[in-house]
Amino acid sequence: MNLYGLIVFHHVATTGSVTRAAELLRISQPAVTAHVRNMAAELGMTLLAPKGRGILLTEAGERLAAHAARLFSLEQDITRDLAAFRDGSVGKLRIAATSLPANFLLLEQIAAFKQAFPSVAVTLDTRNANDAAEALYQYKADIAVIGGSGEAREGLTRHVLLEDELWFVAAPTHPLAGRNVSLGELFMEPFIMREEGSAARDRLLALCRIHGAAIPETAIQVSGVHESLHAVAAGLGVSFVSSLEAKRAIAREELTRVQVQGEAELRNPIVLYTRDEEMLPPAAQQFMKALLQSIQHEHTSF
Repeated sequence: MNLYGLIVFHHVATTGSVTRAAELLRISQPAVTAHVRNMAAELGMTLLAPKGRGILLTEAGERLAAHAARLFSLEQDITRDLAAFRDGSVGKLRIAATSLPANFLLLEQIAAFKQAFPSVAVTLDTRNANDAAEALYQYKADIAVIGGSGEAREGLTRHVLLEDELWFVAAPTHPLAGRNVSLGELFMEPFIMREEGSAARDRLLALCRIHGAAIPETAIQVSGVHESLHAVAAGLGVSFVSSLEAKRAIAREELTRVQVQGEAELRNPIVLYTRDEEMLPPAAQQFMKALLQSIQHEHTSF
């Protein structure tokens, strides 16, 4: 059955006029007549009967018109749904991210995105850096946001979101709290150490190598960002952490920065990855655009 012919017949049936149907469909009257004639021939039934200057639906025509109305309604639903998908108002947004951006950067951005696009289904999958990239390779994620080295990855395009600062932090009651000290003096203090293999631990060890300093004594080893911050707040020692991780605790006066004299600065790039030469799904495009604008605004407002 010719589906477009059904749509043409729907317009004839609802307007009661071949002329008006032709105007709405922007085709010629003979074309409308031909579609209706072909539909009647295909079904082997008379669909229209003359009525003065208008038309009258036969019983077969009325039954066909009811089906055609449902088809026309479905066509409109399809058009609306795909238009909404095209502008990112509906669909899915799948994000793979490492712990730092997942917990301290993306959640607020996702909340703002959901306010603007409440019908988009969002998933945030927290993984280590390699697994987050693999999720992108395997089409299990639309974008990957990775904190750490920000290395180039084959087949993926890098978008550097920000260069996160790394801070030394201590409890407000710590003897070095609020002071400006040398790196050597700081490394005499016990440190909260992250687990082996963690990016935070690797960054601290790299700093020791760069400055030829001995690795500080370990007060306690913990697994996870939150555990590290809680251990510092409890007064167990100093830690070297992301500013994204620490700034809220510092604002609440649970932690304080320890300033270091000389060159002791390392930065932690937060990088968004997409697949090379592939267009993002519309919802992911909208999220990425909003994320980049938000970060740019935040970092140009100071």
